[in-house]
Amino acid sequence: MTMLGTIRKNKPELPQQMNKKEIYSSSFYFTIDTTVVNCIPKKHKNVMLMSTLLHVNEVSNRNDKKPQMILDYNASKEAVDTLDQVTYTYTCKRKTNRWPVIFFYNILDVSAYNAYVLWTSIDPNWNANKLTRRRLFLEELEKSLTKKHISSRKHFSRIEEAIRIVKNIRKPKIVTTVPVSESTRRKTVKRKCFGNILEKKTQPANQSKRDSKSDPNISSRHGS
Repeated sequence: MTMLGTIRKNKPELPQQMNKKEIYSSSFYFTIDTTVVNCIPKKHKNVMLMSTLLHVNEVSNRNDKKPQMILDYNASKEAVDTLDQVTYTYTCKRKTNRWPVIFFYNILDVSAYNAYVLWTSIDPNWNANKLTRRRLFLEELEKSLTKKHISSRKHFSRIEEAIRIVKNIRKPKIVTTVPVSESTRRKTVKRKCFGNILEKKTQPANQSKRDSKSDPNISSRHGS
C-alpha cells in the first residue's frame, strides 16, 4: 500500500531549508521510503506533497513545470477534495484533541453523504423542488437512528431541552377539538342573522337607485 497526499508546511518533521521562493520552482526531499516535494505554482503560495510511491525528482515539460507527483495527485485525488468540500457543508465534527474521535466524525460525515446519494438515486423525485433536500434528509436520518434509543432510555438527561425532546417522543401529541359553548354558538347565529337583515334592507334601496338611473321615464317623473 502506498500513500500520496498533501502536507502542511508547519510540520516539525519537515526540513528547515524549504525556503525557495522562485515561481515554478520545485525542491525534492527523500528518505528511505518517503518523498516530499515543495512546489511554488505562483507568488506567495507553495504546495507540499508527500508520497511513498514515487522516489524520483521528475518535473513535467509544461509551462508551469509542475512535478509529476502533483500531476498524479490532481488526476487521482480530485474526488477526495470534492467529498471534503461537500461534507464540510453539513458536518458533525467538533473540536477535539483525540484523533480516534476525529476519525469517527469523518466516518459519520462520509456515511451520511453516501446514504443521501443512494437515497436520491433510488427516489429522484423526493423533495426535488427544494434546495435544502440534503438537510431534510439528514434530519430524517437523525430521527430514524435516534428515536428508538430515546424511547427505550431509562434515565432522563439533566438538560431541560433533552428532557423535553424525550417526553415529546415518548408521548406523541394528541390533537383535541375544543367544544364550542352554547353562548358562543348563539352569538354566532345572531351575528349571521343580523348581517342577513342588513343585506335585505340595503338591497332594495340600492336596486331602486339603479333602476331610476337606467329608466328615463322614472327620472322624468321625478324631475316634473
